Amino acid sequence: MICILAAVVLICCCALVCLSCGSTRDSGRFLPWFIVPAAILGLAGAGASLWEGTVHTVAPPVALPLGTVLLQLDPLSCVFLIPLFLLSGLASLAAPARMRLLADQLRHGRHAFFFCLLIAAMAMVLLAADGALFLILWEIMSLAPFFLLSHSDKTGDERFAGWIYLVAAHLGALPLLLLFAMLTTEAGASDFTSYMNLAGHANAGIFLILALIGFGAKCGIIPLHMWMPEAHSSAPGHVAVLLSGTMLNMGMYGIFRIVSLFGPGDPWWSYTLMGVGAFSGVLGILLGAAQSDMKRTLAYSSAENMGIICMALGAALLAGRNGASVAMALLLAGAFLHMWNHSLFKSLLFLAANAVKEGTHTTQIQHLGGLYKRLPLTGGCFAMGAAAIAGMPPFNGFMSEMLIYLGFALGSDAARGTESSLIFWAAFFVLGCIAGLALFAFARLFGLAFLGSPRGRESDDACEPETQLRLIMVFLAASCLWASLAGPFLLRALRIALQWFSQTLYPSAPLVEADFVLGGDLLAWYALTGCLLLLACALIAGGRRFLAAKYPPEEGITWDCGYCRPTARMQYSGGSFAHSLASILQPLIRARLRLPRMDAFFPSEATASMEVADWPTSLWNRLLFRPVAFLAESAKGLQRGLVNLYILYILAALLIALFWALEWT
Repeated sequence: MICILAAVVLICCCALVCLSCGSTRDSGRFLPWFIVPAAILGLAGAGASLWEGTVHTVAPPVALPLGTVLLQLDPLSCVFLIPLFLLSGLASLAAPARMRLLADQLRHGRHAFFFCLLIAAMAMVLLAADGALFLILWEIMSLAPFFLLSHSDKTGDERFAGWIYLVAAHLGALPLLLLFAMLTTEAGASDFTSYMNLAGHANAGIFLILALIGFGAKCGIIPLHMWMPEAHSSAPGHVAVLLSGTMLNMGMYGIFRIVSLFGPGDPWWSYTLMGVGAFSGVLGILLGAAQSDMKRTLAYSSAENMGIICMALGAALLAGRNGASVAMALLLAGAFLHMWNHSLFKSLLFLAANAVKEGTHTTQIQHLGGLYKRLPLTGGCFAMGAAAIAGMPPFNGFMSEMLIYLGFALGSDAARGTESSLIFWAAFFVLGCIAGLALFAFARLFGLAFLGSPRGRESDDACEPETQLRLIMVFLAASCLWASLAGPFLLRALRIALQWFSQTLYPSAPLVEADFVLGGDLLAWYALTGCLLLLACALIAGGRRFLAAKYPPEEGITWDCGYCRPTARMQYSGGSFAHSLASILQPLIRARLRLPRMDAFFPSEATASMEVADWPTSLWNRLLFRPVAFLAESAKGLQRGLVNLYILYILAALLIALFWALEWT
């Protein structure tokens, strides 16, 4: 706990130093000097506490108006603190160069201040053990990204991204405010320990629904994701790392924390979590596969991965209810490992996409192509991240999904003869569909952006980013590979946290050492197979290089159907690549295809396009935002600027309050 608090204090000191620098362009250079040591301290403290399984509590003599300052470091907090500190340190290393590139658009001191504030607030949210303190820190954490996203007012897209994030953050905070108000009222205290006494309460289902709405909006579960595509696509690279790699985890942490406080609940809790996760996973990757912007594709895939974690959590609760302890251990381990893996490969992909944007000034794939020849290191790192997120061996994405697959299968076997068995197999099928769609989406994204020939002039002057960012991308790519080979070690590090979490769910039958044997053996075989696969790839690459040196390749004219002068216009575009999938799954994607009309034998030049609207967001717009906007416009007539009319309003309000008081007395 001391190391974690020292890290937070160091980050707060960095925030004050950066704020004192004002608009000085050198303020960003202070970030690595403070945040990297703080990240090392935080990783050491969280890692040691996770390995030992200890719980530390600190209660400073500071009172809040509606609660107390109560901090607690337990295994669940440690699981989420590790990716937070790791990615915060890497983002701080990448931040100075990104801030210099945005020199004309940033107020450097303010930007660095809110960057530090976001990191410190997220760390304190994971330590808060009191409802009032949690809400205060959650609000600080939710407000800081608005100032990081609104770094420039020159473009309408950035303004829209900032405001839609702010609206979504406040709408998501309303269910949480109601949730903790109800919990404090029912428990008679605001600390989390008192909340645990409400397990089995009549309103426990309402508590879960409120938590799923409030925290689901933060982690971007569809249909509560409306802020995520806009915010992630407009954020600078170092900010996108924090938003996608760490802040989404905060929403998932809230769901895990609420479940740990109230236990497994009724069976419909599991069904709800699995249903919401399946819907978010399938629709997220479908919408992402049809996007024309690299960053928007990555943003929608975050909704997919959060959905997978939510599915695994719901299935773990169901497996524990059926007495399938091994399946429960596999599912919980898969959920935690997938959260770690998502933080790694999603941060890598956003940094690589940011490097593409800095080199080409666009992330629209219809303007790219052939980038691998100009950005070989960025392209290689992006390919490794894409393989990891698509669940391709031997990377870490498949490692965690493999545990979830096996957990579904064992859970179905343990629930044989009941409806739960069918639900487990349905989840198995849905996860397989998500994996296949993810492979399609990222094969499309990498192929159209990095392979083939350039489609526009944007690719002509592309160059690799600075050395520091290249080293960070290489480190993250190596981490995606190392995590898959170190699966048994990671499972052992998580074992105590998994046992602690299962004990909060089923105190009479927590997970034991024997429940993790199958998962450890499976990860060991996966690591061995991965090493053999890497060795085979190295031998094939060496043989290919030897043959290429011995028999130099010859260049000639491409022949295809008798046409020897192919151009970039003959390549697949983003819309044509996804058209077949969009036509098959039209009810879910709802793509709009615009084809030119051919009226003559020799028609003039024409273009075809495919637009994919985010229909869940459009639905929210019709059901909520437009009625609110209509009421707001209508209410403008009440403000006439006449003092007499305002006095009449006050008199009417007093009369209504008087009649209300008389009725209740």
